Amino acid sequence: MAEEFVITGIGMVCASGTGKEMFWDALINSRTGFKNITRFDTGGRKSHLGGEVPDFDLDAVFPDRRFRRAADVSKYCLASSKLAIDDAGLDPYRWDGSKVGLVVGVTHCAINYSREFHTAMVREGPAAVSPSLFSDSVLNAPAGNVSIAFNIKGAIHTIVGGTPAGIDAIGFATRVMRNSNLDLCLVGGAEEMDSVVSDGYARFGLLSPNDGQHEGIKPFGIRRNGFVIGEGACVLVIERKKAAMERKAKIYAEIGMFDTAACVTPGRFRDVLKDIGDETAYISTGANGTAGDDIEAGALHVLCGSGHGSRKPFIGNIKPVTGECFAAGSMLQIASAAMVIQRGIVPPSNIQTEGLDSKFRGLGRFNVSAVEMKISWAAISSIGLKEEGALLVLRGGH
Repeated sequence: MAEEFVITGIGMVCASGTGKEMFWDALINSRTGFKNITRFDTGGRKSHLGGEVPDFDLDAVFPDRRFRRAADVSKYCLASSKLAIDDAGLDPYRWDGSKVGLVVGVTHCAINYSREFHTAMVREGPAAVSPSLFSDSVLNAPAGNVSIAFNIKGAIHTIVGGTPAGIDAIGFATRVMRNSNLDLCLVGGAEEMDSVVSDGYARFGLLSPNDGQHEGIKPFGIRRNGFVIGEGACVLVIERKKAAMERKAKIYAEIGMFDTAACVTPGRFRDVLKDIGDETAYISTGANGTAGDDIEAGALHVLCGSGHGSRKPFIGNIKPVTGECFAAGSMLQIASAAMVIQRGIVPPSNIQTEGLDSKFRGLGRFNVSAVEMKISWAAISSIGLKEEGALLVLRGGH
């Protein structure tokens, strides 16, 4: 039998605030973190809203002066890692760092540091460039900073990709653990808001509103008109199930099947889930108001029909709360699904059924308020802007 892995710690920083309780409260109450962007000037643009991280103070979570000049994306990842480690009941100053791994998924990372580094180099020459800008501008900077901060000396990897990169990081981490002597692995996703990134997506017509109407994320909506950009980080602690049970750790969920093409190939979506019965299920969708909504809906129709007619899973979406946080977004999806299983509460769907496109109807149950319900399994799906997809299944019953 394949070795089983479980989630034992969760930590995040996002538009709803710092920590899992603020995140959960925002989900339960459908409280959006969208506000007018203050990080950069949005004058002259159609899009002004963003899922900025509010009132963030790394020192309040992890007071280590070595990282005071780090980019925000690294600071978000550091804070999330500290919160996840504490939540798992672990002590990084006592563990054997050679048996701890780290996998971080990123999409854009610290574009602002790259821009500042390049500007100084071109305008004033190499002597004017701050070395700290370069060290934190590289894509593996968040993983590097976390490994230094928490004495992680095992396998350390950075997964670079689109929105599904968080799910890809989970799949990669479990493969690494199966083929190594690692006791546990920190797995995360991190993203930082930047004017160049935002402007790029706006120019491609991907940001809401791309039609001049109301700004916001409307998953599967007939009036969907793009996404609202967000930022933040989410880190999970992954352990071998046997070891976690031996140390009496709190277990959120067990990691099940993983597939990097299931969402773009509806038949594979069904194949991944074919051995799951008709127990109560929850599906966290990655729909963000773009063309990927159609692809994901096609996969969900295969699940809810064609041999699965009796299954009507709860359908949820966190994007109207957090914004599109790319690699961090799919990791936040995983965290929310794990908390749904562990707490036995299904948050509101955050999908407006009265504005639902007709081709997305019949996918499952859309609840307008929180529902107490024991969830046996959860599926997390994500579609990237290049139509790449990933699916992860979590199981409960611990």
